[in-house]
Amino acid sequence: MNKFPRSAYVHIPFCHRRCFYCDFAVIPLGNKIETLEGYGSKTVKEYLHFLHKEILSIKHKSPLSTIYIGGGTPSILDPQQIKELIDLFKENYGVDYGAEITMEVDPASFCLDDLYGFINAGINRFSLGVQSFNNQILQNSGRRHMREDAEKSCLWLGKVYDSGLIKSWSLDLIQNLPLSGFIEWQEDLKKTIKFSPPHISIYDLNIENGTVFKKLANLGKLKLPSDEEAFRNSESTNLILKKSGYSRYEISNYCLPRHQSRHNRVYWSGLGWWSFGQGSTSSPWGEKLTRPRVSKEYKEWVINQYELNLDVSLINNDFVYKELDEKIMLGLRLKEGIDIYKLFKEQNWENKKFESKFIKLLEEWERFLESGLLVRKGKRFFLSDPKGMELSNQILISMFKWWDKVN
Repeated sequence: MNKFPRSAYVHIPFCHRRCFYCDFAVIPLGNKIETLEGYGSKTVKEYLHFLHKEILSIKHKSPLSTIYIGGGTPSILDPQQIKELIDLFKENYGVDYGAEITMEVDPASFCLDDLYGFINAGINRFSLGVQSFNNQILQNSGRRHMREDAEKSCLWLGKVYDSGLIKSWSLDLIQNLPLSGFIEWQEDLKKTIKFSPPHISIYDLNIENGTVFKKLANLGKLKLPSDEEAFRNSESTNLILKKSGYSRYEISNYCLPRHQSRHNRVYWSGLGWWSFGQGSTSSPWGEKLTRPRVSKEYKEWVINQYELNLDVSLINNDFVYKELDEKIMLGLRLKEGIDIYKLFKEQNWENKKFESKFIKLLEEWERFLESGLLVRKGKRFFLSDPKGMELSNQILISMFKWWDKVN
């Protein structure tokens, strides 16, 4: 078994403006994108310079089977800049024949010529951040695009997919945004199914600290769907998508046959991955290394890695930590769940410590098994569908709290 990761995430932090729910490491460029050469601006060029340096700082590596370019809004870059990134991996890591190379795109951030340019650069899978087809919901969430932009982008992606130019594409929605009641959500689902994306990601809205939504919530001015509406939205999602031929293979992800996201499965399955760019987190082999979220600190960090000849693939410092709990929680997100026996044995713990934690975990999970939220088949544990998956947040939060107590 090859010990070096076969997947890489690349973070492009630029966007036009920060959405009201976003707490990612992003750099809003505002109108600079249109008025200051956009992707040719000094801010973008300087970031890409350091990003390339970081990618080159890895000395021990293997050919990649998946690459994921996320953000931010990567489609702010021009096709040549995307090509240079992919070529950097091809020349310095190697990229498998048939590798999945995904790029996030936002409606209104690219045109049809750009799309063909990205494909020629090496992208063979796109993830389109629609979030909603409702103009009022989009506006109240700080999104820049409108319904018409999203529909046009869907048609373009459907066209290049049907012609065989790409392997797949995904449409992303956010569930339970402000003003998104049951009727509005049904309309979003109908629109989504109309465009027949091979893959659909549906994320629950989380109110994060430091966001516009959090500030509005603190002031009592954030109008979210009621708990009853939120539950109906979630329940209907599963039923409607299954009737339309989509299979739920992870809590937030549905796909047509043979269209699971290979890259995202790396995270959920606890496999290792490289990560590059401001604020991103890598996990080469069960350990984590998070890069600084602030631009200046990130650049200084890269200089230390590259010019001081340090190798991030071997480094072991205060930023690095092991997380068995995360492997458990991410594994339970998958339809097939996890083999908890195998996971514990991989830790190479001394027998007494292993036995104690393992017994406590099984005791805690017994109540979820009795309630039908968790299912056991042989050595594997998985959330029941739909009951366990619909209540996954409560289950996983409860497990996290329990884990903190025994550690």
